[in-house]
Amino acid sequence: MRKKVLALLLSSTVMLTSYGTAFAADSAAPQSWNVSVGKEQDQTSLDSMFPKVIYIHEGDTVKFTDGAKLTPHTVTFLAGAAPLNPQDPKSLAPSVPSGSKWDGKGMINSGLLDPGDDYSITFTAAGAYPYACILHPLMTGTVVVLPAGASIPNLIEQTAGVKSDVDDLLAQVEALKHVNMDGHYMRHADGSTMYMIDAGMGHRGFSMNTMMPETLYINEGDSVEWTNNNLYEPHFVTFNKPSDLNFFGPNGEFNPQFMAPAGGASFDGSGFTNSGMLMAQKAYSLTFTKAGSYTYECYLHSGSKMTGTIVVAPKDAVKVMVNGKPFTTASAQLYNNHVYAAIVPIAEALGGTAEWNNDLQAVVVNIGGKHDLPTGLVSASGVKVVINGKQFLSDLAPQVIDGHSYAALQDIVSLLGGSYSWNEALQLFTVTMNE
Repeated sequence: MRKKVLALLLSSTVMLTSYGTAFAADSAAPQSWNVSVGKEQDQTSLDSMFPKVIYIHEGDTVKFTDGAKLTPHTVTFLAGAAPLNPQDPKSLAPSVPSGSKWDGKGMINSGLLDPGDDYSITFTAAGAYPYACILHPLMTGTVVVLPAGASIPNLIEQTAGVKSDVDDLLAQVEALKHVNMDGHYMRHADGSTMYMIDAGMGHRGFSMNTMMPETLYINEGDSVEWTNNNLYEPHFVTFNKPSDLNFFGPNGEFNPQFMAPAGGASFDGSGFTNSGMLMAQKAYSLTFTKAGSYTYECYLHSGSKMTGTIVVAPKDAVKVMVNGKPFTTASAQLYNNHVYAAIVPIAEALGGTAEWNNDLQAVVVNIGGKHDLPTGLVSASGVKVVINGKQFLSDLAPQVIDGHSYAALQDIVSLLGGSYSWNEALQLFTVTMNE
């Protein structure tokens, strides 16, 4: 019956009255209530109780279920006791078995709840009882217990606010994503660049376990600084973790080898390199000294696939991004103050093909399917190019550079209906193409 009521609630478009409206619940028998301890969507952990405040009667039971997909939580009523240390194994074990009765006196703790696990408490005394997750101290809730027969909001009213709370948190998440997914940078006097990445972000009620941006394209000699902008969730930045190095110890504790930084301040692609634990607002920086593509991960949130990639181009090389991905299959370079790219690999990067045609004595590019060739080409300086069945004519004539055919990237992109931008400071040409 409860599932039918909840399904009706989610599908209803009727606006419910405020929480202040009260209905007399059936006091003839104890009732059972459900609280979701967190929720999770994609790489976002919603660190709140749903509902955040629940009203019940003496003798009623509340089942607390970890509603996350990957994140463990606890349900801990301190009742005046000292806060528990989450790194103490005793704090991760239940203080009493699930289903126990509690009169509000003395601490009661679920211990560690993995996703899908639940813990039930029967409340026997009236009062307002705050509780929290010891792993996420800002993740709090309250159980309000009233005497049997007292008026309390019914199930529909108490659940009505859950969807609104979830939507509000997700809206905040999307707003922060739009602000922080773009890379930020600072130029140094020596010509190198410091790039800034948010290693996770969170506020009261949610935690984004993702690197923002997830892919960064830099040059040799540039540096990256990761800052943990989560209020309470620690993160790590780890390259080349040895396969025999476990993140957790035999009793679930953090491995001390991960707690401290390792590998020094520069990185050439080799060796175990680690930020150590980054708490709120702490930063870690690394200078990249060798061209290559390097992936890294926060192993505390490996289940959330909290990973990133740093692509390092040779020092002072022109960089090209195509639809958010580094274009590394061939070099691009400045020629007569314009960015030229090798025609064959750029065609392939845009999902097409490029090949030499002896009859036309031209490079033929097809993107989005095969196109009929023209019967002849007009005279043009530089290399002759046919794109999608039409001769490519431009004031910026294609050229042979280092034995390969190059063309002005801005003209190719414009011809294909895309857009581009050029960042002089970063020597970065960004291409956006429709699917």
